[in-house]
Amino acid sequence: MIKFKTKMSNLSKNSLNLILYLSISFYPIYLFGSGSIQLSHFLLLIFSIIVLLKINIPLDRYFYTFLSFVIYCYFVSIFYLYHDLYVFNDINLYISSSKTPTIKYLRELLFLTYNFILTISLLSFFNYQKKYIVIFYGLSTAILIILFSLIYGILNESLAFRFTGYFNNPNQLGYFCVCIFSLTYLLYRNLYIPYYLMVIFLSIIILFSVLTLSKASYISLLLCAIFAIKPYNYKYFRLYEIIAVLFVIFIFVLFFKNISEMFFFDRILNMWTEQDSSLEVRGYLVFFEANSIQAFFGMGIKNAINIQNYDIHSTLAMIISSFGFVGFAIFCSLLLFWILDINKSYGFRGVICVCAPSLLYGLTHNGIRFSIFWIMFAVSIYFSKEIIKQKNVKDF
Repeated sequence: MIKFKTKMSNLSKNSLNLILYLSISFYPIYLFGSGSIQLSHFLLLIFSIIVLLKINIPLDRYFYTFLSFVIYCYFVSIFYLYHDLYVFNDINLYISSSKTPTIKYLRELLFLTYNFILTISLLSFFNYQKKYIVIFYGLSTAILIILFSLIYGILNESLAFRFTGYFNNPNQLGYFCVCIFSLTYLLYRNLYIPYYLMVIFLSIIILFSVLTLSKASYISLLLCAIFAIKPYNYKYFRLYEIIAVLFVIFIFVLFFKNISEMFFFDRILNMWTEQDSSLEVRGYLVFFEANSIQAFFGMGIKNAINIQNYDIHSTLAMIISSFGFVGFAIFCSLLLFWILDINKSYGFRGVICVCAPSLLYGLTHNGIRFSIFWIMFAVSIYFSKEIIKQKNVKDF
């Protein structure tokens, strides 16, 4: 670990807790267009700078793997930037031009760098602070803000066909629901909230998700919720699970006619025939346009998007197309370390409830830029590390 540069005062600790609380609380409020820096991003940047100046950086496998991925992405992007400049003289930085500005593709690297700094700073902060109640307060406030927008829309009859809350589009809210679902489960498993409160939060989160009509969001949450309903360390949890599943089936059968007329149910039934659900539309076929060298090292973000004619709507497809097998292997290593640690600390059910929602969502949407995922990622890593340490002490 990097040594302390300064020692933190109580005022600094409280200030960081306040900034982190406000960052999570205001995350559902988008004041500017998509792709712009929002208020919560600015607050998280301030938080990260202060943390990195004052607190240890944990130099573990997550740090080195994530750093390696960022460096490799820069290497590929700079190579293609140089290639366009000196071979094709095709660098375009003008937003008003008919061609897509090159700066748009460089912005993807800035998002990645930002999220790397955020992840490392959160891990550093939790390693030093060892108090996580601020996550619960921020999460609760964020849910209340979205709930307020829903109730306000209903009362004023201004609710959109696809609910967005204060986000710019429903898919952003859908992914936010996916990430806070996992955060809520983590808070429950680490005894920060009781079981009944987890059930209430998850029910509200799933409701938000269904109202967005984002298939990737509500399908993954409905599947993972089956595993999340198990009470932790409850003696008769098998019986409880059976009763809960039978109750859900009973409700589904009882109100089947009403449910079948809902648009979200219709989207599930037509999922395999809808054009926007195809592998081609999601960008999975872009990789097969690469030559052998590009397949191994990547074709760069600009070339991948130019082939697709729009952003690739899959995290994994975007990475393997833009950064090849090398970048894909590094990124998958980062995810593998995460999954293994969650499995070691929370078991298979924990992997389903913590990792699976965002991984399933990432199959059909590119969520690598969404900072709330990296907040959940960092929180889950530190929680799992603490549990693994406790298990090792008991075994010793």
